[in-house]
Amino acid sequence: MKNNSNRRMRKVSIWMERFWLAIAVLSLLVVLYIFVVEGVDRRTLQYLIFPLLAGAMYGFRITFRKRLEGRDSS
Repeated sequence: MKNNSNRRMRKVSIWMERFWLAIAVLSLLVVLYIFVVEGVDRRTLQYLIFPLLAGAMYGFRITFRKRLEGRDSS
């Protein structure tokens, strides 16, 4: 039972990693498009917070999964 639960948790963690990576890439592309269309100024620079937060969540999810895998293997 525990093995099945660990496998499910790993799948969810990997799915969430991919989700946050996709959000980070897509939001970065949107921000770059805004930079091209509207130019880079103080107002448009604040849009960079979205890909940065999504990238931070991606890194957090990787760290979280690796900690869980390390704890399960020991």
